Amino acid sequence: MKQIWLTVIFIVVAAMVQAQQKDFESFALRQDSLLKVAYEQKDPAGAETLCNDLYVAYNKLSATEQTAAWDFVTGAYYNTACVYAIAGNIEKALSWLEKSKYYDYDHVSVDADLVSLHKEPRFKKFLAIAKSKKVSYLTVLQQAKKYNINEQNDLPEFTYQDKDFPKLAALRKKYNLDSIAGYGNDVSRMINLMRWVHNLIPHNGSKGNPDTKNALSLIKECRRDGKTLNCRGLAIVLNEVYLAAGFQSRFVTCLPKDPNDNDCHVITTIYSQTLRKWVWMDPTFMAYVMNERGDLLSIEEVRERLISKKPLILNPDAMHNNRTSQTKADYLENYMAKNLYRLQCPVDSRYDLETPERDKVRAYIDLVPGGSVQEPYTSARKDGMNTIRYYFTANPRLFWQVPPGQSPADFDAAITSFRKNYNNTNDEAIRQCFSDQWNYLGSKIWPDGQTETLRLKNGEMRSFKRLGAAAEDGVMIYKVVFEKSTHAMGMTLDGKGKLLTFRFDTTSPEIEQMMAGK
Repeated sequence: MKQIWLTVIFIVVAAMVQAQQKDFESFALRQDSLLKVAYEQKDPAGAETLCNDLYVAYNKLSATEQTAAWDFVTGAYYNTACVYAIAGNIEKALSWLEKSKYYDYDHVSVDADLVSLHKEPRFKKFLAIAKSKKVSYLTVLQQAKKYNINEQNDLPEFTYQDKDFPKLAALRKKYNLDSIAGYGNDVSRMINLMRWVHNLIPHNGSKGNPDTKNALSLIKECRRDGKTLNCRGLAIVLNEVYLAAGFQSRFVTCLPKDPNDNDCHVITTIYSQTLRKWVWMDPTFMAYVMNERGDLLSIEEVRERLISKKPLILNPDAMHNNRTSQTKADYLENYMAKNLYRLQCPVDSRYDLETPERDKVRAYIDLVPGGSVQEPYTSARKDGMNTIRYYFTANPRLFWQVPPGQSPADFDAAITSFRKNYNNTNDEAIRQCFSDQWNYLGSKIWPDGQTETLRLKNGEMRSFKRLGAAAEDGVMIYKVVFEKSTHAMGMTLDGKGKLLTFRFDTTSPEIEQMMAGK
């Protein structure tokens, strides 16, 4: 039985703009809901009637529309075959399986719903055909359509909950996350936290997660009752740990091309200020990925390197449940190559996002290959639980947009505000340019009278030029020209675009080269 029903298939079918096709989509989704009921009630006759009605509607589409909508039909036929096989009607089950042309060898060969067919010559023949059509997952990924960087769908903005949200602050304090992260650069801190989550909770992909899906509750239940989490549960925990530690992060559902394949993988991606990009972190396999120079890579970069056959290096200590070492071939070229065809992220990265609550609405954005994508839609249960809004894009720049406070424009805005208040000799206004974290640390970053003192020494701030981020620590470097002097100014920003670190006069061999224009 395929566990991802047509509601999910709907996600990957290309955008259908014809009115007749939209009507078919709506009809197919209604049939899907009814077909799921027929499966649960073991009603093969009911499933067959639903499939026949679906095919009548499908047959009215144009040839082009039928090609785009075939997944609706093959999925329904395959599920009907499963219902007949469970009911013991071997002949009908084989007939519907053959009509489905669902040639996913890896799925069909192990589907428990079809066990009653395994000795049948027709099933063996069907399986042989499926095996002959099998291609490597890496080949499927390499043959995927290109992204469309010109597509400009109207999407909601990704958001990241502040680390001082009470539950995140409680998580940080309870598990002493600052100490676990350590005091190195952001890359070493994010790796330390990922390893901590991997070692804290065992993974078991065959079991679900507890109903309450937040880090505090999941860690507590697993430690108290010896429970495990699947990859989604681990990615949720790590994501909330990152948010609590002050990072901007998301958990990412990595999906295969085949909508009937119910195996996917969920990892976490985190924005590194040092590297100025998103970075791949997988708590299930304690894994991150590098290029030939040892630079950490993003999900987008790993996907592109798999497609273009460029070098990839898996961290040497990548392993499953701290016992089974992982290899690049198994982890990247087989498993993740299959699961990097489509990507999905929640719009809001926040604590307790996926715990079901009445009237709670969640939103997700899917990144899909291809030139056009479907319109947004909402999936909702009648009881008001798990209402989900889905959006779609083929533009990776929209999907991987830089978090708030991290774009070049954000840095330019911050230094522009600083310059205005500096030239107006306004200490209090300058203090407002700084992140609230300075209050958290108990520091008064800009004492009264400091602006006046600096102006007497350096004069008015005339101009500034952004030189780029320092490779050593990711601090954005500006060349700032005053009336009487020229300085290198370094800064990082928080998620609100306020100064998180600020070096009025900073230097190093690298910065000296940047200032000299070399």
